Amino acid sequence: MLVPTEEFSSIVYAMSNTNQINGSSSEFATFGAIHLNNTNLEKSALFWTDIVGMKLKKSSGKTAEFGTETQTLVVVHETAKTHFQKGYSGLYHFAIHAPNEPEFARMLNRLIVHNYTFSPTDHTASKSLYLDDPDGINVEFTLETPERFKRVITEGGLKMEGTDGIIRSASERLDLNNIMKALKDKDVNNPISNDSYLGHLHLYVDNVKNSNVFYKQIGYIESNYLPQYMFADLGAGGNYTHRLAINSWHGMNRPLVPIESAGMKHFQINYNSKKKLNQALHNVSVHEEDNGYWVKDPTGNTLILKLA
Repeated sequence: MLVPTEEFSSIVYAMSNTNQINGSSSEFATFGAIHLNNTNLEKSALFWTDIVGMKLKKSSGKTAEFGTETQTLVVVHETAKTHFQKGYSGLYHFAIHAPNEPEFARMLNRLIVHNYTFSPTDHTASKSLYLDDPDGINVEFTLETPERFKRVITEGGLKMEGTDGIIRSASERLDLNNIMKALKDKDVNNPISNDSYLGHLHLYVDNVKNSNVFYKQIGYIESNYLPQYMFADLGAGGNYTHRLAINSWHGMNRPLVPIESAGMKHFQINYNSKKKLNQALHNVSVHEEDNGYWVKDPTGNTLILKLA
């Protein structure tokens, strides 16, 4: 069976049939802020504040931090010369998770009010809004709904059966009117909930097998390893097992995105125990600095490991 790559991550995601738990004590790590290279800090600031609803937490020179009242989620650096370029390894997308239906509705309402282009998608096991920042970096807003998912059907095409008995496509158009029924706070000037968080990253890698091994070495737990589809995803020990996803849908052995292009600069993993951090450090080559241990995955993506 051949599965279209634009649908496949959603299917694997559904197959795990998991629940989202923010800050679950059973998870050994969570994400810190993701750092992005962008071409224009002013345009980026408008996007992250007006369109996404984050607060501008700090700005200095050509760098700005955005997030909730209590945590930084995204750091933007005005260092890129060109917009996001497709066909390279690096970031595929990253997701900001809404903690509940009303907050997901607020994310949607903000996009509608600002007439911002987005793609509403119902994967049965999750509801998603996909949009691009001003440089073409893909961002996902996610609400997990595993209670709606029953099984994947592959006969006669790829479909999803819900617990309501209805069979849908893998990427059904999301019912926006139904989402808006949960909207309580219509003031788009109010920031996103403090319980919103960076819930998962999806990376383009040059070799799925090598990257899958690497992320297991730093503690992540394999959820789906499907080399025939050039895809794998891994969890952090909790019920939600789609913390890190990797694919080579852009092509095997593709180089990392050029440094002058918009994209991911690096991301951070915060370990909840010194034991788990030390186990990760023992398995990979690191460069220690004041803000943590710097590591490169086999593709060349840069990440910082540190104690939460």
